[in-house]
Amino acid sequence: MALPDPPYTTGSIRTPHGTIRTPALIPVVATSYGIWDLWIDGTYTAPWDLAQATILSLYHVLQYSRAQQVRTRGIHDVLGTSRPVLMDSGGFQYMKKGTELDPMDVLSFERQSGCDIGITFDYPITPDLDDAQRNTRLDRSIEAANLMLEHADGMELYGAIHGSSPREIETYAERLDEGFGGYGIGSLVPRKGHYAHLVDIMHTARTLTTLPIHAFGITGFPALYALSYLGVDTFDSWTYVVAAAYKEYIDPERLTRVKNLKKLTSLPSCDCPVCQEHGLRDFIEPTSEGEVLLSLHNLHVYLKEMASIREAMEQNELEAYILSKGESGNRNINRAFRAAQMKVKEKKD
Repeated sequence: MALPDPPYTTGSIRTPHGTIRTPALIPVVATSYGIWDLWIDGTYTAPWDLAQATILSLYHVLQYSRAQQVRTRGIHDVLGTSRPVLMDSGGFQYMKKGTELDPMDVLSFERQSGCDIGITFDYPITPDLDDAQRNTRLDRSIEAANLMLEHADGMELYGAIHGSSPREIETYAERLDEGFGGYGIGSLVPRKGHYAHLVDIMHTARTLTTLPIHAFGITGFPALYALSYLGVDTFDSWTYVVAAAYKEYIDPERLTRVKNLKKLTSLPSCDCPVCQEHGLRDFIEPTSEGEVLLSLHNLHVYLKEMASIREAMEQNELEAYILSKGESGNRNINRAFRAAQMKVKEKKD
């Protein structure tokens, strides 16, 4: 597939619950954690009220006290949202626990939940696997994806794709049946700081299809900029809440985490709605409320940056925008972007 020049472009993903303007960051909702009830019960503005869409892992949903309500009432009703909801199969979490689900059970739950986009059950690969183990997991992911697609009955499905090299990504994609609404690229988290590898994998995936491409678990700002430049459509993140659990505040200018908040007397300036009403004292409170407020600030920073990326794209100024952000404090932004630029140049040459 010939990529546009420059390779990035804004776009849209249409779902029954609205359109997602891309590139977009989609916050992860891990409903089995305590603070989520404060959002679901409407005590505080929820991530799904701020972002264009939300993604949940089936792993967390099945552990949630309201899992049966998700089956009977639907995920939109349980969350109280009319915006798009994606349902990840939870393959990565199940791999870490040494267990797995039946792909048909995954499809059944995704359908019952009424999610806008379901994702096929997968068997992620990690750098420590030998060739036989890696090939077995890749084969099983492909079989699960094609089986779920065969029985999707009109439900929108993204096929999960894995590979440790561009060639593996290409071979994997060739073995998937036609009919997926998009693709989610996994097995990236163990090498999320290896920008050349991320760029290589995601650029390959982008060249294989014009359908939406989602990057699982890649949420650092350097990767967000570089992969948006390469034309990746969506990303998922729960960094905003994980950082808050460790009392880390994302600096909206430097795009780095401010740690040890208890030792500070002030925070970097921020114009987000949370920081207009709350401050350092509220964030460091050892309560669920303090964690919620800090999470929302962090999420505002991510969403604002993604909106700025889309705006820069529309004005054909993305390269200049990324370079300006790389000068503000996070040096890895320039490292990741250079890797993306080199990959694009390499393909042209």
